[in-house]
Order: sequence, then C-alpha cells, then structure tokens
Amino acid sequence: MRIDVVERPAVRVACMHYTGPPGEPRGRFWRVTVAPWLADHGLVDCPRYGVTLDQCRYDACVQLPPGLSLPGVAETSIRGGSYAITHFKGAGTHIGEAWGTFRRECQAIHRLDASRPSFEHYPRGAHYDARTGIFACELCLPVSA
Repeated sequence: MRIDVVERPAVRVACMHYTGPPGEPRGRFWRVTVAPWLADHGLVDCPRYGVTLDQCRYDACVQLPPGLSLPGVAETSIRGGSYAITHFKGAGTHIGEAWGTFRRECQAIHRLDASRPSFEHYPRGAHYDARTGIFACELCLPVSA
C-alpha cells in the first residue's frame, strides 16, 4: 500500500449528518439522500468528503464554492494540516477493510493526530460506476508534522 504525506488546506463544507452502521447503509445514505441533494443545489461536481466522527456517526460533506451558503444545512470546516493519504478503488463493502489496513500501516510509520478526524476525499471527477458500485477516493488520516 502506497502512503504519501501531504499538506491539505482547510476547506469550508456543508454537511449532512448520518447516524448508523458503516458499510452499505452509509453507501445508501450517499445514494438516496446526499446525491439528490447535491444535484438539487448544483454541487455534483464539487469535491466531497466523508468525515468519520466515530463508529456510528459520519458527515457527508461537500466543499462550498466561495460565497455560497445553503440554508438549513450545517456548515463547518475540515481542518488543514499534514495528512497521510492512500488511494482506494472498490465497492463500499471493501472500504472498511481498506481503512483498517491503512490505519495499521500508517501507525507503524507516522504519529496520528487524534485532534482532527480522518476522512474520505472524493475529488472533482472521482470515479463512480452506478452499475457496479465501484468508486474511488483518497483515504486521509491526520498525522503530526
């Protein structure tokens, strides 16, 4: 597994909160709730983030263009700083295993920064195949510089 450390800028995001089990139910939340909301607000092509708060709480976020605020939606910032990243491409049923492997390998070579959450980054144009459910993203773990 290739792991790089990059400096990520802070980003302002709008987020929708999810509480429940990880895995397919979280994927369904993205497909059934988040994706239509992104389309309704013209944000489908904006970078997206999946922020893990704990085992059962997760925020599906979209980076807001400068000057845009959306009523009725929580806004926050994802803190910048040093992040270990690796690339993931696969089905949602495999992302938990990828996170576990990434975290173990990363902890062996870097000190994690528990003051910032880990997240998935779905850059503009990130791969998603609706037929197979295969998608691509970056897994991002905060590390101490």
